[in-house]
Amino acid sequence: MTTTEKYRVRVTLFGTVTLENHRGRAVENPSRQSQPWLLLKYLLVHRTREVDPEELAAALWPDNPKAAGENAARVRLNRLREALTPLGLEGKSGLVQYAGGRYRLNPRYILDTDEDRFLDLLARLRGCPAEDPAGLTLCLEALTLAAGPYLGKTGDAPWAAPYRACFRRAFAGLARDTLARTRTLEDPRAVDLLCRRVPDLLPGDAAIHDELCDYLKKTGRELDLLRLTARPVPREPKPRPASQGHEIVSKIVIQKGQVYTVAAPSGQRPLQYTRRDEPELTRVFREEGLSGLLLAVAREIHRGRIRTRADSKLTRAIRKALHTLGLETFLDLEEEPAAQTLTALVLEELQGESKPNRTVSNA
Repeated sequence: MTTTEKYRVRVTLFGTVTLENHRGRAVENPSRQSQPWLLLKYLLVHRTREVDPEELAAALWPDNPKAAGENAARVRLNRLREALTPLGLEGKSGLVQYAGGRYRLNPRYILDTDEDRFLDLLARLRGCPAEDPAGLTLCLEALTLAAGPYLGKTGDAPWAAPYRACFRRAFAGLARDTLARTRTLEDPRAVDLLCRRVPDLLPGDAAIHDELCDYLKKTGRELDLLRLTARPVPREPKPRPASQGHEIVSKIVIQKGQVYTVAAPSGQRPLQYTRRDEPELTRVFREEGLSGLLLAVAREIHRGRIRTRADSKLTRAIRKALHTLGLETFLDLEEEPAAQTLTALVLEELQGESKPNRTVSNA
């Protein structure tokens, strides 16, 4: 291993903040260590200079920086060093240093950040003609890097707001450029990734959202349009009676027009699965076909009454669709848009796996 590789640290600042080197990977966990990682994020953003304790206290405790004191920051520093131990970046000579009454990142380490690569791609993109296919490739690379909001979950930290806003503007420009190049080149390969990025990174930008919807309508990309327009909405958790649980379904089986499930009550231990006829699902399947059946199942999953385990072809397709959509995102949507989105994804998955002379009844 070369000396350069030994001291190289790959840093992800878009989405979940991570550090990675030849020894392993450390991932931000805001629910357990929010302040130590917030300290690291502040130093990463200001990695070209030293930070005095007063400035750091104002960033970590904006409501009352004087009450926190320097000792509180040192405690967070020690906890951060513990989190970086698996990477060998702990200790006074590790990544984060405190010397001369100031905090800094150890200049010995070479930081390879997705932020720098993202900005480099945007700079190269500005010099690339609209009709050059290489420009769309640069757009794809930049969209891949922008996997989430800048600095991930920083809470309400005031110091982070200007940086996040700056990268939102940069991503908005990238989104418009990507869509313009897609139209010019008639090459839709970046659209799918753009549809996944816009709701997360530009949730309040109605102009870009409408422009992307208009393109999807004109090009007949109904599934991408459905994914894009299924926006999360705040919802209150519905209280559930203590006696009401859910079922763990290991199989949804269709045989000769009949729908069966193999399921066990969630409160039963050990789980004992039994197969039973589902007359209501059978009725829906006969009247409305596979799409109607999937809508009914998706509603039950959204209501929390059933949970599926991958076994039959049909349940595997449902689980894969939930993974693609993101279970949390699926549950945060209103019931009907969520059910329709899941149904479309499952049907797409089943059609992709289907073979000649093979029917869904074999699922």
